[in-house]
Amino acid sequence: MSTPDRKDHIRVKRRNQTFFIPTAPSDSFAYIKEEICKALGGDDDSIDVKAMRLYVDNKSEGGDADAGKETKKEIPDAALLSDHDVKNDDIVILEMDES
Repeated sequence: MSTPDRKDHIRVKRRNQTFFIPTAPSDSFAYIKEEICKALGGDDDSIDVKAMRLYVDNKSEGGDADAGKETKKEIPDAALLSDHDVKNDDIVILEMDES
C-alpha cells in the first residue's frame, strides 16, 4: 500500500514483466524485494528474496571506448535508493535464481 511519503515509483523489470513499485528515497532494496514478492502474489515463504538480485541499469560515462555502454551494478539489500541515485521512474532490473 502506498503511503503519503511514497509519491515516486521505480520500474522493476524482469523478462517480459514490469512492476511499478511506489518508493521514497529512503527505501532500502530489501523493502523493494518485499514489494516485488507482494506483486508476484507470494508471501515470504513462497518466494525466496535471497534468490532475487537487483541491478541498477547504468550507462558508462567518460571519453573512453566504454562510453555509452550499458552496465549492471548489483545492489546490496541494505542500500537505499538514494545511495545509488535511483529516482522517480528509474528502471531497476530483477534477476531471480530458478530453483
